[in-house]
Amino acid sequence: MKKKSSILIAEGEKESAILRAEATKQSQIKVAEGEAEALIKIKEAEAKGIKLVKEAGADKSVLTLKSFEALTKLANGKATKIIVPSELQNVATISTTIGEMFKDIKK
Repeated sequence: MKKKSSILIAEGEKESAILRAEATKQSQIKVAEGEAEALIKIKEAEAKGIKLVKEAGADKSVLTLKSFEALTKLANGKATKIIVPSELQNVATISTTIGEMFKDIKK
């Protein structure tokens, strides 16, 4: 009787362990599926944004302005170094020059 009781307890523990493992597996699968779905939604939104910019016929000045806005956000973050593409450096030089010209005109 004692042997049979021990066997039934062991089988119950085995079944319980299997069910817990299966539950953990299903939980991890659901989390991964949710993360994958979220990434797809983000990429779809980015693609729509790019499409809208192209359809709007955004010229180089609009794109440059958006680049400056992105750099501002980046500078406000925890970044310690900012790498500025040479194209933006040229635009910054031009805007500084124009600013100086306006100062001279006001005088």
